[in-house]
Amino acid sequence: MQADTHIHIKGAREHNLQNLEVRLPRGKLIVVTGPSGSGKSSLAFDTVYAEGYRKYMESLSTSARQVLEQLPRPDVDFVHGLSPVLAIEQRTAGESPRNTIATVTEVADYARLLWALHGEAHCPKDGGRVVRRSLDDNVARVLAEAAGQRIMVLAPALHAKPSVLRDELPRLRQRGFQRVRLQGEVKQLDEPDLLPSGLPPEELAVDIVVDRLVATVDQRSRLADSLELAFREGQDRAVILAQADRSAPWREIQLSQSLACEICGDVFEKLTPRHFSFNHSQGACTTCGGLGRKLRFVPELVVPDPTKSVHGGALKPWRLGGKNLIIQHNAMLKQLAEQLPFDAKTPWQELPEDTRQTLLHGAGDRLFAFKLKRMRQPRAMPWAGIIPSLEETWRTTDSEGFRARLTTYMISGPCPECKGTRLNARSGAVIVRAGERTLNLPEFFALDVTAAHEVAQDLQARFAKEEALRDVVTGIEQRLRFLGQVGLGYLTLDRDYGSLSGGESQRVRLATQLGMGLMGVIYVLDEPSIGLHPADNDRLLELLRELRDRGNTVLVVEHDEDTMRLADEILELGPGAGSEGGRILFQGTPQELMATSAKQSVSGPYLAKRQKVEKSAVNKVPDGAFLTVREAREHNLRGVDARFPVGLLTCVTGVSGSGKSTLVNDILAAGAAKKLNGAKSVPGLHRHIEHLDFFNKLVQVDQSPIGRSPRSNPATYTKLLDLLRDLFAQVPLAKVRGYKASRFSFNIRGGRCERCQGDGAIKLDMQFMANAYAPCPSCGGQRFNRETLEVLFHGYSIADVLAMTVRDAMDLFRNIPRIMDKLETLAAVGLGYLQLGQSATTLSGGEAQRLKLSLELSKRQQGDTLYILDEPTTGLHWVDIQHLMDLLFKLRDAGNTVIVIEHNLDVINLADWVIDLGPGGGRNGGDIVYAGDRRGIVDEPRSLTGAALRRWAQAPVG
Repeated sequence: MQADTHIHIKGAREHNLQNLEVRLPRGKLIVVTGPSGSGKSSLAFDTVYAEGYRKYMESLSTSARQVLEQLPRPDVDFVHGLSPVLAIEQRTAGESPRNTIATVTEVADYARLLWALHGEAHCPKDGGRVVRRSLDDNVARVLAEAAGQRIMVLAPALHAKPSVLRDELPRLRQRGFQRVRLQGEVKQLDEPDLLPSGLPPEELAVDIVVDRLVATVDQRSRLADSLELAFREGQDRAVILAQADRSAPWREIQLSQSLACEICGDVFEKLTPRHFSFNHSQGACTTCGGLGRKLRFVPELVVPDPTKSVHGGALKPWRLGGKNLIIQHNAMLKQLAEQLPFDAKTPWQELPEDTRQTLLHGAGDRLFAFKLKRMRQPRAMPWAGIIPSLEETWRTTDSEGFRARLTTYMISGPCPECKGTRLNARSGAVIVRAGERTLNLPEFFALDVTAAHEVAQDLQARFAKEEALRDVVTGIEQRLRFLGQVGLGYLTLDRDYGSLSGGESQRVRLATQLGMGLMGVIYVLDEPSIGLHPADNDRLLELLRELRDRGNTVLVVEHDEDTMRLADEILELGPGAGSEGGRILFQGTPQELMATSAKQSVSGPYLAKRQKVEKSAVNKVPDGAFLTVREAREHNLRGVDARFPVGLLTCVTGVSGSGKSTLVNDILAAGAAKKLNGAKSVPGLHRHIEHLDFFNKLVQVDQSPIGRSPRSNPATYTKLLDLLRDLFAQVPLAKVRGYKASRFSFNIRGGRCERCQGDGAIKLDMQFMANAYAPCPSCGGQRFNRETLEVLFHGYSIADVLAMTVRDAMDLFRNIPRIMDKLETLAAVGLGYLQLGQSATTLSGGEAQRLKLSLELSKRQQGDTLYILDEPTTGLHWVDIQHLMDLLFKLRDAGNTVIVIEHNLDVINLADWVIDLGPGGGRNGGDIVYAGDRRGIVDEPRSLTGAALRRWAQAPVG
């Protein structure tokens, strides 16, 4: 086979790969599948992509290659036939909070240019148009608006304190000026008491009276000369005072030769694209610095238990701080209770609403008599309110510990200045007209992708003949069209990129790649179907086909049936995970895979429908007890009532953006965490959650990382490392040397390698690229120093144990029950292939979620627990899904209630109860389309999930 037609990989031994040799056809769509931990990512990312990255680096400068020599080379004999490789992974951890969908897709770059070039500027103060007028324009305006009237031409010259003005005003007289306007009055500069003593130290505005005349046509030349002088003295600003007759009041006309507001005369600088970037000082909101969010105290956290009284400690953060501060707070509350008045021993929830508002937010200008410590007499002072007082204390305290304690009573909310739009008022007041709509940039970014694409099409039609703007609006339209093609039309452009699921973020990057139009590239993708409803799969598959048809090679790590059926070639690794995987079980077409037997392939029988995920537990029906969310209205939810049967496994499904996460995570889970676990959370908008008293606690298992540092790993997260440290401290050599358990921690001085400080890797500053990491040359990546590694348990050091997989560790520690309990729960959730010390930053969202589930399973089960899981099948093969479902039904049968957000049709098919949201996503979602027994959803005509289940059940059997 020729290198120009195939990618030839020989001797691949990365991680658990068993010295593989494989040839992958170029220009095809290739799916790599197999059980979790079988080596799919090791082949696709750690071998193919890593070697492509290394070869790219070799093409760079000598200095870059010097750094490259420190980077580990993939453990492979050779990879021939490589072209440039682009990897699109799931990882979103560590994404900057400044990244939004608009910024990462370059929509923001084009939009900034459009608003800067064609935006219609308005004054943020009064909404007046911001325009630039020439001297002739200003003269004509005065003659038109004050025709025949007495006028004075003024130049805004000084704005300073009285002490400074006493030195500056004589200089104006020396320059020939005779009058000024000071504090609203026109005065002679030679008046003896122009600035009397005793004036407050505030700054005063001084306008020079340049000329007095009558605004008639024959005075035009004089008026022009006077205005020219006024503009020179007033830095392009002038003020006209006009009087219709001697008895009429003077009225002002603001003039400017710069960009200025037609109404108030405020002058503005010329707009540039930087003014529309929240990552630049010229465009960012000054309050939040362009983040759009600020920490703030909220009543729900300030008063966590409304059944308590003010006297009994209802105002929790008001009782924090030093002894003197707490005494002062209590004294103020006591005196407020006497003067408002209110009973301090009445439960908070029973106090009148206006009293509660006054206590929390202040009493305006009303004064209260407070006698505090060291005051001889009471002093009349305004009452600012507890929340403003806490905010001031949080800003000004020097104690980091006190600030951290106060922070637990705060939530991140929209910035009060920019209302979450991130831009300052000037930039937010510039509009662009699209069709019949006028939009400022924050309003455009607040649109979902589908609506924004409609706007972009209107802009295309409007600027079709303007060459300068045509390319700009075409760039916006193309990128929005590509986002819609990958099924993300429901997402708003201002959505934080870090808040996307792994599948969503991957599809955003896919859409960006479509816009680049590259050819001859190898794309390596990691389960792009994650988080995508089966009804939206067709769009994704069309995109993969389009990438392939452009002459690219698309290498996809995937378990999705539809993607596998579409593939030109399937490569299956297995048969198991970890040391039991890393072998090629099958390579060929989907039809050939479906024809294989269970001995030849793990995936083939499932793809051919000869084998499927089964439900070994008995079916259950609701017994009348329902956990109910009333009138959920957060985001796009339309005031729905959702009922979850107690004691059953409920699957919440629906197309992407239909409101699943909002209902389950933002409302139900947040409300349950607050009541059952005492969490400081604020649930989304709803009226009430009924029957939470059926449960003892909430266990929420989501896909957020278990740690954002390479130091976090499965052993540390599950507390297994604590048991291992205690065990190694009992080894005879450790006792002889006096080693304690802390000696075997890579986070503490003594036992760790100090060169890498226990990281096992040295960070390399690549300057022009993302930082890279190389194994520590001192410890070889083992994290510990030589003396610590000399302590062995059955011939293994602590570093050797952390390098073991869960299954290998089970063989070593089979006679130690406490350690075995932890290992068995990890194996039970399908993580037997994970290394105990594997960095948390390398775990997928699904692996992180199953790791959290194993931690909960290792605890003593008492029943009456509410379990909430968010797409737990992420990254799971059919075999692993079977293990997971057995586990979830085991939890259900132990007396717990399990709620799962899921798109996987195997899971939906086995659930006791299904709640389907929709019918569409974003503005087209937010309703409950179906709720009931899983068998009834296929008959609901509005349900896209039901239609997908019908197609899935009717898929041809191989």
